Amino acid sequence: TAVSCLVLVLSGCWSRHELNELAIVVGIGIDKEGEDYKVSVQVVNPGQVSTRNGMSNILKPVVTYANTGQTVPEAIRKISLLSSKRLYFAHLRMVVFGETLARQGINKSIDYISRNPEMRNDFFIVVAKDSKPEEILSTFSSMDPIPANNMYMKLSNSDNLWAATGQLSLDRLLMDLMTTGKNPTMTAIQIAGDKEVGFRQMNNNSIKPSAVLEYEGMAAFKGERMVGWLDEDQTKALNYLQDSVRQTLGVVQCPDGGYASLDITHSKTTIKVGREGQLPVIDATVRLQQDISDVECQLDMNKVETIDIFRKAGERKVIELLEKGVEHAQKKLRSDIFGFGQEVHRQQPAMWHRIKDWNTVFPDVKVHIHSIVDMKKIGSTAQPVQEEKRK
Repeated sequence: TAVSCLVLVLSGCWSRHELNELAIVVGIGIDKEGEDYKVSVQVVNPGQVSTRNGMSNILKPVVTYANTGQTVPEAIRKISLLSSKRLYFAHLRMVVFGETLARQGINKSIDYISRNPEMRNDFFIVVAKDSKPEEILSTFSSMDPIPANNMYMKLSNSDNLWAATGQLSLDRLLMDLMTTGKNPTMTAIQIAGDKEVGFRQMNNNSIKPSAVLEYEGMAAFKGERMVGWLDEDQTKALNYLQDSVRQTLGVVQCPDGGYASLDITHSKTTIKVGREGQLPVIDATVRLQQDISDVECQLDMNKVETIDIFRKAGERKVIELLEKGVEHAQKKLRSDIFGFGQEVHRQQPAMWHRIKDWNTVFPDVKVHIHSIVDMKKIGSTAQPVQEEKRK
């Protein structure tokens, strides 16, 4: 009797699946096709990415399957008609939304992704620009046999080093969608070069690939719907005002011609909310630490006055960048992608509760940009090379 009871309690691994029965999904694309959803998945072929066995020209390292359905789950289940293995989402790296879906609204698609217990929340979410998600997931990567891994690492590196992209996780997206006073943004990805060649493995056989997956600005949303694009400078302005810049680089013009490169090593943004009549006034102060990484000017770098020239040039550059980014968001997008509304709610709660619709108020809010730059290093060479040669 005791043995029988143990058998009933210890039922074993009832939900287990053998590895050779699973199709490991690393990328998923979701778009609208008419009234239906079109879902594409990038699946790893484990035997073809093994470094021990080397790469085979017969089978590809990844396979992309796609199907349509009235809902996202239905389209995914219908992919079983194409794949001999069960789709497994625990190693998902990238989610790619199509522009058509993004402009119609992403809430229904996000609902499925957030409910699926198999999906972790450490993947990144992007929007396909000038291409379909299926095309993005069908493009070969020259640096990594698994394109979704390449997209993931490329986004992480560019966000850390260039600040013209953004790592958007599921948790962050859900927070932006559910919070009043902050609208979401997603990094845009496009195919640069010859799409048709990019779909074939011959794209990896050249030192200079004919097609590469490239991040290009961001998509801006108002609620769940996409309302427009941000270019590279406008994306940098967004990251500065969200206090999410880790490192980047700016180029300024020298007084006598030529350019200098300023390496931004640290950035800190503070937002203060005042009031003018019945409307809030935003004061954004960006404090930067910058190094000089390249000088094409004929200036004496040993003089304090020269360093001050670059410091002031850096301040003007940041102010101009941010002012143009805010103007684009207020006048064209008419969407608070910076989170100014959240700061109004936090710092001026009484005023916030009198505002019935922040989206209608935001375009008329005055935003003042301030910049404070600290110069740290000028490099291991004091004078520009042309100056040393002249001496």
